[in-house]
Amino acid sequence: MISFDIERDLYKKNIIMIGVDEAGRGSWAGPLVSTACWFDFTKYKSLHSEINDSKKLKSSKRREIILSLDNFVKYSSSIASVVEIDKYGLSYANSIAMKRSIFSLTHQLKKHSQIYRNKDFCIYVDGKFKPDFKNLDNFLQRNKLHLDKYSIKALVKGDSLCKTIALASIISKEIRDTIMRQWSKKHPSYLFDSNFGYGTKNHINAILKNGVLDLHRKSFKPIATTYGKIN
Repeated sequence: MISFDIERDLYKKNIIMIGVDEAGRGSWAGPLVSTACWFDFTKYKSLHSEINDSKKLKSSKRREIILSLDNFVKYSSSIASVVEIDKYGLSYANSIAMKRSIFSLTHQLKKHSQIYRNKDFCIYVDGKFKPDFKNLDNFLQRNKLHLDKYSIKALVKGDSLCKTIALASIISKEIRDTIMRQWSKKHPSYLFDSNFGYGTKNHINAILKNGVLDLHRKSFKPIATTYGKIN
């Protein structure tokens, strides 16, 4: 069972804790989805008891958990499009999606004076590396999404160690899977409702038979090196 140790520690320090995770990083097609999540720690016992790494849960359980969320949970989800992934590369695109979701959530929280009260934010992201938002702004030559008073930490296997990150992973995956199911209705032969854009055998066979779509990430191997030549 995932503990609430990180959330409890930050709550005692009067710091707002936000957990962030993404879905779709390794997919050959479709967007990246990032979710930033926060919950009122005083009500942690009201959270669904089976919150865990999204990869360990069936879709039905993920939906059940999302539907159980009450107004003491706030979250925001954002995407990085296929165009952005191909233009900026996966790491920058991932940071773009994360910053969008964090920016949106922090602005939600600031509207609630009983939550915010001029507190600092501590952002935990799943993974080995924390996004460098300052470098991202310089790279994109824009700073439209200003974040202030925050620290950011990376937590390896965060979706298995931290409830807030695990919840963010559940929401991201379910949103992204829903997006890919919608694309499957438009392109049924690619079976996106079962492979969700990942490099499965049925996806490869569909590409070999039907070619590459605009939905595919042209910068990704083997789309860029092998299958991208088939059209």
